[in-house]
Amino acid sequence: MRGAFVVHLGNSSQPAQNQFEGLVEEVDSGKQLRFRSTEELLQFLSEQLQRTLGTTKDKHTAPLTK
Repeated sequence: MRGAFVVHLGNSSQPAQNQFEGLVEEVDSGKQLRFRSTEELLQFLSEQLQRTLGTTKDKHTAPLTK
């Protein structure tokens, strides 16, 4: 399930100020991060998606064999 994430938002999150804290997990790899800022969350998502999209792109551009 590439590109799927579970995000648990903590009680200290302040959505009106765009400030979030909690735990994020990438479903496919199980990699987790306890984030304390929106920036940390977005950085984690960006890094994991870049890794996933790079892997997916490689699979789709590989030559077909008969």
